[in-house]
Amino acid sequence: MISLAKRVLSAAIALLLLLMPYGMASADKIVATPDALKILGWVEFVRLEPWGLKTRARLDTGANTSSMSARDIHVFKKNGKRWAKFTFDFKTAKDERSIEIEQPLVRLVKIKQHSGPPQERPVVSMDICLADEVRSVEFSLIDRRALNYPILLGRKALAGYALVDSANAYLSKAGCGHEKKKVTIQRILSLSHSAT
Repeated sequence: MISLAKRVLSAAIALLLLLMPYGMASADKIVATPDALKILGWVEFVRLEPWGLKTRARLDTGANTSSMSARDIHVFKKNGKRWAKFTFDFKTAKDERSIEIEQPLVRLVKIKQHSGPPQERPVVSMDICLADEVRSVEFSLIDRRALNYPILLGRKALAGYALVDSANAYLSKAGCGHEKKKVTIQRILSLSHSAT
């Protein structure tokens, strides 16, 4: 009888230890189970909120922090607090566009470079729509115009939220309630007929 109880207890402990890495129990932190995480491609569309600007983002699990393309960066004081003003350049299906953004400065951060000394960058918090969910992400500001993607999402932005499928891209939508602003010929015709 005692040996059966020991075997049952041993099996229960082994099962508990097997489940711990998948978020069932952990003394240090609660980890999301793989089933609860979204599967995203290595490139996804995101929208900058509240404007709804749609652009491409590279999801990079090799980078700890996220970065956003910014030029003409100016740190200034507004109502006694530090802010950052910058121009964000992005491409649409038709052309290249720019928008001037002002956001409260979260902090200045030193980013390690592959070669050379660390680089100090301003960090702002921005709301983005990723996989039909609005999330707040901290971005370091750096000129990324020479790169393919104006936004890079690092591990901190993805942790506990998504897994990255490096073999695929564009696995999700960045809708978040934004409707396409295309007007179809049929809609134009129906409007003209109802006006007569």
